[in-house]
Amino acid sequence: MSLIQTRTAPEAWFEATRFLRRECHDNETFDLFIQIAEPTVLSAADRSVYNEVDAFLTSFGGLSLDTVAETIFPNADYIRGGRDAVFETYPERMQRIHEAHPDRQWGCYAMRILRQTDLTGKSFNPLKDLLNKVERRNYKACYELGRGRPLHETEEEGPALDGDIPIYDPATDRKVYRGHLPCLSHVSIKYDKRNDQVRLNATYRAHHYMQRALGNFIGLGRLLFFVAHEAGAGVGPLTINATYAKLDTGSDGRGESSWGYRDIDALLARCESIYATETREMTYV
Repeated sequence: MSLIQTRTAPEAWFEATRFLRRECHDNETFDLFIQIAEPTVLSAADRSVYNEVDAFLTSFGGLSLDTVAETIFPNADYIRGGRDAVFETYPERMQRIHEAHPDRQWGCYAMRILRQTDLTGKSFNPLKDLLNKVERRNYKACYELGRGRPLHETEEEGPALDGDIPIYDPATDRKVYRGHLPCLSHVSIKYDKRNDQVRLNATYRAHHYMQRALGNFIGLGRLLFFVAHEAGAGVGPLTINATYAKLDTGSDGRGESSWGYRDIDALLARCESIYATETREMTYV
């Protein structure tokens, strides 16, 4: 088990990627924990590193960082239309896209936290239910996004305390070994009453640190900000547990182009130079 603690998301990506490249056999490891103290802020150096990574990925045919982040949380809709756009506009648009593309994979993380079907066949919004519980400030640890199918509500016990979003759903995912199998397995939200902050912990089945990690960090940070901001609380730390972490080569799996370890080394050298020379004074975004 390895732990990397940083202040911002780009710093976390840089330190973890450098660790995988320089200290891990075959550029991979198990149980890599990342804690980001301020996941929604960037320094001037962070912005430069973000731009370097984004340009690197897109130049090799991969997805942009913002595109990856949007698959976790629809921030563009949130900026344009607030929580109603997140809860209604985005899912309706994605439903139309899924109807045109039967594999139903695009936007699957965000859709799994915004639309699920309970045991009676009724559609519900897991993120909305979770936010309602956070707004009440009654509990520290009953906000879970990923433990399987939702529990029944009973007359004796009332509503279940767990807000349940099956990101990994055995009904559809159990026979898939790679490719379309979700890498994000579970999201846990905690309310820190002492500091009036919302915290987020994400567990990954597998995490590719070139193709996805920084975009995932940004997306998770936006999800954390959404819950905290809409609940009227502060933004706490973001923790990521990669049960398997890999410094990957290649593009987005389409075989159109690829990068190698020499390219990664050159990117890390540029990022290292940025952090050595540019200011780390924080700006809030």
